[in-house]
Amino acid sequence: MKTPSSPQNAIVVGGGDGQLHADRHPGLGRELVNYENAISPSRFAAEREAVFRRSWLNVGHNYDLPKAGSYFTKEIDVLECSIIVVRGRDDKVRAFHNVCPHRGNKLVWEGHPAHEVSGRCAAFFCKYHGLGFGLNGALEVLQDPDNWHGKQGRDLRLAEVPLEQWYGFLFVNFTPGGPKQALSEYLGETIGSVLDGFPIELYTHRTKLSTEVASNWKTFHDAFSEAWHGSTLHRQVMPMMRNILFRAPPVQFHDPHRIQLACGDISQASFSFDLERLSNGTFVGPRIELPVPITPSRSAVPDGRPDWLNYTTTVFPNFQLQIYYPGWIMTYNYWPIAHNRMRFEVTQYHQEPRNFSELFALKSSLAFTFDALLQDTGTMEAVQRGLNSRAFDRYPLTDEEIGIRHLHTMVDQRIKAYLAALKNGGET
Repeated sequence: MKTPSSPQNAIVVGGGDGQLHADRHPGLGRELVNYENAISPSRFAAEREAVFRRSWLNVGHNYDLPKAGSYFTKEIDVLECSIIVVRGRDDKVRAFHNVCPHRGNKLVWEGHPAHEVSGRCAAFFCKYHGLGFGLNGALEVLQDPDNWHGKQGRDLRLAEVPLEQWYGFLFVNFTPGGPKQALSEYLGETIGSVLDGFPIELYTHRTKLSTEVASNWKTFHDAFSEAWHGSTLHRQVMPMMRNILFRAPPVQFHDPHRIQLACGDISQASFSFDLERLSNGTFVGPRIELPVPITPSRSAVPDGRPDWLNYTTTVFPNFQLQIYYPGWIMTYNYWPIAHNRMRFEVTQYHQEPRNFSELFALKSSLAFTFDALLQDTGTMEAVQRGLNSRAFDRYPLTDEEIGIRHLHTMVDQRIKAYLAALKNGGET
């Protein structure tokens, strides 16, 4: 059988020096990988406790809470809980378990208790017995105060969840007894500074997409840990991807997190459809002059690479932040629901368009990007079905897919450490 050759006039996107990732990072291995961890309910139960209950988890951004009293609820299915995130009268952002401390009723919900809601209020009132709690979690309204035993009623308050911020992104932590590390320590110096100099405060134009997918969260995450699939899966939405070769993009591992960089020049093939030409918007973003120009030096690109295209920071376990040249942001959240189901959340951040032309370019680029993302969701459901069959027990990975090996290794390490601590009766 003849092996297909690489396309002529291919555009190489990567930026590596030709050395294999496997040589640079021998600890991640070269062997075939087992995907039993994507189809095992017992493995999912271990991930719940070892990974998600003991990591900092992104639940939103400061932009979601513009004024005192602004709040939103977040369903964290993997931990079977819901939280309220609210900006207090003192301007401090807090998170609370979305549970009334009287009888355990879900405190804030509308329509159906499984749905997320947002809004603005002065206090939270329980639908069951009318108890009211302030924006700081303290009891403010106690119905029939003489009917309680001693101080049991007056002592009620909401259960607070530790919350910290990173460039306005809100992270919570459910570690029993409290976080073992502050968020800054958890991220480390390099990851913690990736947006230094980037004017994130200007990126207030947001567009969100959320969908449930019949896929394991890790295998879905894998699809966004490599770009190689774009030349096949997205070739109809992005015809120029057909001629792109992905070769060893620069990657930095700051366990358990990582930074990946795509470099190259795709400007010669930016427009594939009339709509792109008319709107000046493509899948790589609106091709307009930014209200506040962003340069590589300001965007904190590793090594100051002038040819950067995409800069992806992965915060373990389930959050990714991407900067696209010349300066727009996209974030991904991979929320497990079960071993074979997840919720995929995408948010794009742009500087506010100044006129209709810029808005048209932005909306057109969103259409192309979200169309490609929907292709990913359908494909990942197909992957889950294939894995469920157990037709193979081992699968190969290319050198470009080093990020996949890294994610699975980090999850494995967390589970082993957790199980070992349980066995030894120590802290977990």
